[in-house]
Amino acid sequence: FNLESSFKLSRAYETVQARRAGLDGLRHIVQPYTNLSLVYNAGISPDNILQFDRVVPSTQLLPIDFPEFTAIDSIDSWAILRLGTRQRLQTRRVDSTHDWMTLDSFFDVNFENPYSDADVSNFFNIVTFSPVPWLNLAIRSQIPLVSEGFTEVDTRLYYTPVPQLSLGFGQAYIENNEYFANSTQTNFSAYWRINDHWAVSLYEQYAAPQNLFIYQNYMIHRDLSSWIASIGGQVRNNEGGPVEYGLLFMMTLKDAPQIAIPLAFDTGTDAAGPGASNF
Repeated sequence: FNLESSFKLSRAYETVQARRAGLDGLRHIVQPYTNLSLVYNAGISPDNILQFDRVVPSTQLLPIDFPEFTAIDSIDSWAILRLGTRQRLQTRRVDSTHDWMTLDSFFDVNFENPYSDADVSNFFNIVTFSPVPWLNLAIRSQIPLVSEGFTEVDTRLYYTPVPQLSLGFGQAYIENNEYFANSTQTNFSAYWRINDHWAVSLYEQYAAPQNLFIYQNYMIHRDLSSWIASIGGQVRNNEGGPVEYGLLFMMTLKDAPQIAIPLAFDTGTDAAGPGASNF
């Protein structure tokens, strides 16, 4: 059983004009919402089922609607109420409506939750800020409301100073989670389109507590009309474990970038020298 409700309040501020900030008028929309999910498992307990599609540890709240909840082998009885408020600041851009800033704040009240011992979940805030086409900021954070909670902040900033160059900066912070160790990681990415046929990119991930780069990726891209061919290398440092090196080759369909044909060749290296290689 699922019951959802919401309503919207809005107000327009036509006098707000700031071209440098990407504002041509402003509209503020507030949408409080509730989602009550009740599930009763009248069949076999998940403890007696060989878990295949199961709930795995995650820092995010589980979906409480179907079919979004896909861990079918872990379905058990629950009664969860999700409360939240969505806010949007909208402006006009190129004869359409643009979300200048959004904020989604929510938390769960667990009347019965087989996947959490806390009566109340963390308090979540998801912020997106896109004032101009060449700048985009996204912040996903959660803070504890009860002793069972933990703290996490995930920040992403994308900046395009010129059309040929895209830069990305990010930081991920987590503390007091029972499944994941405390960590602060920073990442940097860059994509430079040299001309209509060639481009290069890099991605680096740095762990502050360990003072090391835990992942590095460097690629060369070639535009083949309908496809983009990419070749490059990667380096993984497993925080004191063996350093791993890899050679990557990928074909990406331009009209459907989620479709790619990857091929990777990894080489493990430890203190004794090069290890075995495998595809």
